[in-house]
Amino acid sequence: MARVLVVDDDPRLVKVVSTLLRKRGHQVESAPTGELARKALQRGDINLALLDVNLPDVSGLSLMLQLREEGNHTPVILLTVRTEVHDQALGLRLGGDDYIAKPFNPEVLLARIEAVLRRSTGGTAPHGEATSSDRLEIPPILIDFAARQVFHDGEAVRLAPMEYSVLEYLAQNRGRAVSKQELMMHVWGTSRGVSRTLAEHVSRLRRKLGDGLIITQIGYGYIVPRDDSEATGQ
Repeated sequence: MARVLVVDDDPRLVKVVSTLLRKRGHQVESAPTGELARKALQRGDINLALLDVNLPDVSGLSLMLQLREEGNHTPVILLTVRTEVHDQALGLRLGGDDYIAKPFNPEVLLARIEAVLRRSTGGTAPHGEATSSDRLEIPPILIDFAARQVFHDGEAVRLAPMEYSVLEYLAQNRGRAVSKQELMMHVWGTSRGVSRTLAEHVSRLRRKLGDGLIITQIGYGYIVPRDDSEATGQ
C-alpha cells in the first residue's frame, strides 16, 4: 500500500483517480494547487505524486523542477493534455518519472502507477543473471543496489527513481542484450506507449554517467557490456 498525492484542479478527475487507487488499497490525498502540493510533498510521506502540468497557480513542470533542486526525489507521473514529443521530453528531463496524456485509459494509468511504485521501492529481482553482491563496479561507475545509489569516480550521482530502475536492470543483466520490450515491461509494466520515455531515460543516464556504459543494440535494445576480465574469467 502506498500514499499517492493527486495534484489536479479538476475535481472529477481527482474523484475518478482516487477511487481507482483506493480500490487497489492505496491511500490517497489530493491538492488542487501547486502550493498545497509542495507543502504535502515536503512532509516526506508521499510515495508517488500524480502531477497535472497545468495548475491554476504554477506550472507543474516548474513545481517539479523546484522539488528536484531541493533534493526531493518523490516519484512523479506527469498528467497533461499536451501530447507533443518535445513536451514529453521536457517533462522527463526536468525529473519526471513518467508522462501520461489526458484522456487516459484507467487500466494503463494503474499499470504505470504500479510500475513506478514497484521500481521506486526496490521491486523484485529481475530474471536473468543477477549479481551476488550488493555492489557492482563498472569503472568508473559503482552501483550500490542495497542503497539504490550510483557513484561516478567516487562522486554520488543523483538519479530519478525510474532512471535508476533502467540502469539497475541493465547492470544486473550485463553482458546480455536486453530488448526494449523487456526493459519497458520490467520498469513501466507495459511496452505500449513508453518507447520514447525509455529512450529519454537512457539519454539522461548517458549524460549523467557517460556514453560508454549503456550501448545501443540497433533494432533490438540495450546492453551494459562486460569488461575483458569478466569475459575471460580473470
